[in-house]
Parts: sequence; C-alpha cells; structure tokens
Amino acid sequence: MSLEKRYIEQDTVIDKFVAPIADYSMTVRDYVLRPEADEDSGAITISLPPVNAAAGRFYSILARDADTTNTITIQDLDDSECWGGDITLDGPCDKVLLYSDGFHWHTVASVLTYSETTPAETTEQT
Repeated sequence: MSLEKRYIEQDTVIDKFVAPIADYSMTVRDYVLRPEADEDSGAITISLPPVNAAAGRFYSILARDADTTNTITIQDLDDSECWGGDITLDGPCDKVLLYSDGFHWHTVASVLTYSETTPAETTEQT
C-alpha cells in the first residue's frame, strides 16, 4: 500500500466502535473499544492489531465492566519491540490509550483504578 493511500485512509474519520464481551482480535480499524468482562463472560483477552500495520494510529480501550476475577487482558501479537507485558484492566472505567510507531506499542496514558498498588506502610524511627 502506498504511503499516499495510507495517509488518505488515516485522514478519513471511521465511525468504528466495538464492545466485545468475549476474546477479541482487533483490526487496524478498531480505534475505540469498550469491552465488558463479568460473571457471564468471565475473563477476556483483547489482542492488539499487528504493530507494523497500525503504525501512526491511536487505540482507546475502556473497560465498561471488569473486576479482579473477570479481568480484561490486552496483549500484543508478540511483534512489538520491548513489549513490557500484558496490560490488565480489572475495574470499571479502567482505560488505556495505545499508540503504534510501527515497531513498538506505546502506552500513551492509562488509568488503572483497582490494580494500582498501595504504597507500603512506613514506620517512624525515633
């Protein structure tokens, strides 16, 4: 695909919205995902599109429903350089914004409400 065609395609607004309730493999056109994991679906896995095919694109994923048992795991296709590991959404409204530079998935922003660790208690020394 020529660069000119990819530029025109990128400039086109695509009204593509997906709300998976089971394991889902994203395409390069799935810019907005609102997955749900509950007691009916159980834990689900979202696979990102190929990192090279998604170059220059942002992807927004927000958990509509999830908890510590029924998690939403976001994984790459083992094609991203220095992938830091799968991302787990385990609370409602946990969200992540990802960007592909063609070689690496960058986590631009994330808000993980329940999976954030609490700082260890400190003890005062006298």
